[in-house]
Amino acid sequence: MNLLIIDDDIVDRMNTMRSLQKPGQAINVTEISSAEAGLALANQQPFDLLLLDYQLPTMTGLELLISLRSPPTNNTPVVMLSHTNDEELALKCIEHGAQDFIVKSEVTASRLMRAISHARERHKIESELRESREQLRYLAEVDSLTGLANRHMFERGLTRALPLAERQNSELALVMLDLDRFKDVNDTLGHGIGDALLKEVANRLTTAVREGDLLCRLGGDEFAILIHDLDNIELAERLTQRILRVLKQPLVIEGYEINISASMGIASYPDCATDAIQLMKCADVALYRSKDAGRNQSHFYSKALHEKIQKRVELEQELRGALGRDELVLYYQAQIDINSEAITGAEALIRWQHPTKGLIPPDKFIPIAEDIGLIVEIGDWVLECACRQLQKWRIEFNATDLNLSLSLNLSALQLGSHSFVENVESIMQKYNIPHQRLELELTESALSENTDVSTQLLEDLSKRGIKLAMDDFGTGYSSLLQLKNYPFQVLKIDKSFIHSISDNNSDETYLHAINAFAKTLGLQVVAEGVETAKQKALCQKLLFDRMQGYYFSRPVPATEFEKTYLISA
Repeated sequence: MNLLIIDDDIVDRMNTMRSLQKPGQAINVTEISSAEAGLALANQQPFDLLLLDYQLPTMTGLELLISLRSPPTNNTPVVMLSHTNDEELALKCIEHGAQDFIVKSEVTASRLMRAISHARERHKIESELRESREQLRYLAEVDSLTGLANRHMFERGLTRALPLAERQNSELALVMLDLDRFKDVNDTLGHGIGDALLKEVANRLTTAVREGDLLCRLGGDEFAILIHDLDNIELAERLTQRILRVLKQPLVIEGYEINISASMGIASYPDCATDAIQLMKCADVALYRSKDAGRNQSHFYSKALHEKIQKRVELEQELRGALGRDELVLYYQAQIDINSEAITGAEALIRWQHPTKGLIPPDKFIPIAEDIGLIVEIGDWVLECACRQLQKWRIEFNATDLNLSLSLNLSALQLGSHSFVENVESIMQKYNIPHQRLELELTESALSENTDVSTQLLEDLSKRGIKLAMDDFGTGYSSLLQLKNYPFQVLKIDKSFIHSISDNNSDETYLHAINAFAKTLGLQVVAEGVETAKQKALCQKLLFDRMQGYYFSRPVPATEFEKTYLISA
């Protein structure tokens, strides 16, 4: 055992030494008479125990003890020695880190050895408690998966950073980051690989941030970066560009090559907000803009953007209950035969009859429905409502004689449902609708997200006699490939081509080529967006099969559609 005695009284030191000289005790003792020299030595080399006189010439033992404990790493056990039997003083010494307090007149070999033994044991227990507290602090502040600071640490750091930035008259920026389509990794490859991916992403983010900035994992695939001492807001933009670069290279995890990207939102203090909660909201709004704009990018917060997002969030909340409140309605637009100009079918188009905002078109709420997972439920409602309406027309207006068909739009998300074909079949049987009377329309963008499930689904629909139509043909780069890969029977030319018809022949030649190509493949051709007599005449000249547009009728409620096309028929 290595002991250090700090005592200016040579007689007291000799008494202590005699008490320690017991056969069988291997004790090495270092004697120091100066408080300053003893403190320096105690901080320079380790001792198993320190015997400290309370009354020293230049400072009290309590003051020396406080100095000794000021570096948190110095935890040498201390037994305080004093000529005074003062319980209040003894308590103060214990409170400041001494393990025991002995009156010098009571120093005997047995008393001193017992004190040393108790001090070492107490010191061991205190060390274990300190380690336990450190571990608890680590668990409270550090994300166990990635080793980054966690949400608690982030919120505390942000709360402390704002008043400091205000006092120093400096700016700071908050970057909120979400991994794009991380859920797909968990769903397809499992949570184990998802966790390994998060660890690797955390490592890459660490290489991108500046030293001193706070990088945190908030939970799931959400990260936050707090940028201190911001001289120029462009520095935050440079950081996000570095992050996009470090995430660009694919990650290989357990043999799987995974491509990952991130969407980020940036908000600065004090320009965007003056408190922690609002700053986080602003960064979240900017993050949402990045996702809405196509992901794998970053955006800054702006008040105009915030108002737009607020309106969308409000619309999203109201949309969740729109079906239950019976606010969704179907409008119908006629499709006209190119030769006879008689009605051949109707396209069902959804509208939202909002109680205060009026009639909301589909392009305003269908993307929201897809984002929040309502589109499949809404699609089922559209199919049932439209088939029920077609049954009514077939019964009441002899629409069977008109060979009236029904066209419906499909979302890419509906194609991912294994039960979709069975659901279509069930509804058509319920309302006695022949397969050939149903036409399902898909856009090129919907097909670009195809899976093996959606491919098989389209094959099953086609084999049942249900027609498949490619909608908005010509607006995407993969149109011809989609016609090759999927069993389409109908091609709907995007209205932009019809609207571009001019006095020269170039546009007409292009439409003629599309029509000839479609006919070569055995496809029917529908011209959308016919609004003028000139456009109608050109469609007839080019021998398309059907026409549709405002020239004949806008989308109208079922009752108005009946009056215009069915009662007279």
